[in-house]
Amino acid sequence: METELDYCKSILDLIPSAVALYTQDQRLLFCNRAFREHFGAEDGPLEGRHFLKVGRRYYYKISRFPEAAQHLQSDSTSQSDVYAGQQRIYHRLEWRGERLFLELIAPLASPTLPLQPEDNKESPEGMILSDKRMRSILETIRRISNFDSTVLITGESGTGKTMLARYIHSNSRRASAPFVTINCASIPENLIESELFGYVSGAFTGAGQKGKVGLVETANGGTLFLDEIGTLPLNLQSKFLQLVQEKSYLPVGGVKLKTADVRIISATNLDLSKQVEDGVFREDLYYRLRVIEFHMPPLRERTDALDPLIDHFLTYYNQKYQIAKTISIRARETLKRHSWNGNIRELQYVIERIMVTSLDGCIQPEDIPPLQSTASEESERQGEEQSFDQSMEAFERKLLRRAYQKYGSSYKVAAALGISQTKASRLLRKYDIR
Repeated sequence: METELDYCKSILDLIPSAVALYTQDQRLLFCNRAFREHFGAEDGPLEGRHFLKVGRRYYYKISRFPEAAQHLQSDSTSQSDVYAGQQRIYHRLEWRGERLFLELIAPLASPTLPLQPEDNKESPEGMILSDKRMRSILETIRRISNFDSTVLITGESGTGKTMLARYIHSNSRRASAPFVTINCASIPENLIESELFGYVSGAFTGAGQKGKVGLVETANGGTLFLDEIGTLPLNLQSKFLQLVQEKSYLPVGGVKLKTADVRIISATNLDLSKQVEDGVFREDLYYRLRVIEFHMPPLRERTDALDPLIDHFLTYYNQKYQIAKTISIRARETLKRHSWNGNIRELQYVIERIMVTSLDGCIQPEDIPPLQSTASEESERQGEEQSFDQSMEAFERKLLRRAYQKYGSSYKVAAALGISQTKASRLLRKYDIR
């Protein structure tokens, strides 16, 4: 019997697909050579380990063994012992009176793997570029990796523009140099210039005696990322254009130009061409910034990215909170039916909440909180009957969303709507408008 078993193992070692056999308590009984080469950890034998301690980190982003096993185990009325998914097959079988589960993962093309460096722990978002809409972006990034052309990233809030900027930097020849970020919408207009370019001693009342180094100088040799570039004050845009074109700038209160070797990447959720038409954004700066332009599509247009993203966040929060939760097929489908108007950021927050609040080890549809944004917008579109308070909130939300999409900062929203900045900030937080 053992000879026959060894013979079967040697055959499995010859096939290119990764094969793993798990016990009912999710411990690895056997894996073939392809599995060890693709996913196996490098700190000793794998057999006997729990699923979460079997492989490298990206294994848990593509494997759906726990949910498939749970589905097969609970589906006692089914005539089939096989559960199939994208490039994966799970099979339930009995051996020596014990129920086992076989996982088979077809040979993997590299774009289906997470493309974020393993040591990047700055954000749980990661860079999931495995879906069709993002593969062309990946190819372009590879082609421009040795060039310092300016890059403009457009897209709705929460689509991952900052993560893409970081990814471009980490795949460029400047990867070992600083990556410095400034959010133009979060800094008052009278402070942006000194934050960007610094100031000299005595430049203005209250200025430090030693002056201040600006973010441009901090980023020297690396990448300067300007988020929400569409909110950059018009009177500062000419000075920024000088930096983009000539790599020189003048600190506040200074008389001598400084130079900086920086690559400029900017991002916006506004329509800059419309900003140019309205006279609030310089046309020459607009064209200078968009030498290379990437558009981050909303998550509702990236349906094939939902599964990898859900798996990614499950793995991240399992590791962060030292838990071992999985998600049922029905719960996954519930998440995939939502339109995700808040995009990846909304998906991330919802999954974190589910991971923290769900009671069982396998997340079910009833563990998912009401996804209010979709319900409220559907009500607005369909004209369903609402109470006075509900109608007022829907109108308030719609008004604030439009104002923020146009102006991009709480200061400008407050001025446009004739309310205080404190009230504008409170309302934007209330309706999760970012």
